[in-house]
Amino acid sequence: LNVCGNRIGTAGIQAFAASPFFSNLTSLDLSGNWIGDAGMRALAASCLFPNLRSLNVHYISMGAVGIRVLAASSFFPNLTSLDVSGNSFGNEELQALAASPTFPNLTLLNMHGNHGRGVRLGLLAASS
Repeated sequence: LNVCGNRIGTAGIQAFAASPFFSNLTSLDLSGNWIGDAGMRALAASCLFPNLRSLNVHYISMGAVGIRVLAASSFFPNLTSLDVSGNSFGNEELQALAASPTFPNLTLLNMHGNHGRGVRLGLLAASS
């Protein structure tokens, strides 16, 4: 499902995350929707996306809280592709993602255009 740039907002993503209608999704592109940390909190708390393989949350105005909530979620076990580019996070959040057991099948992680503190790729290598 590609809803890129549709101005969903926090209330929209909260409604989406509570809807069983979308439970068979394998791909979700939320890029360009300013859902922020509160929207990520709603998405990460939803158990309705067990089949999700690809999640694109590029440029959603997500910061450190959203990244940490995503890393702590137990509801994305089949995710193979995660795009968190264009948001604002740093090394601590990268460590939380790298150390997270949430993404055992992750093969692609896009962090391009991170607007936070400099992210060190060595942290990823050290976590493997």
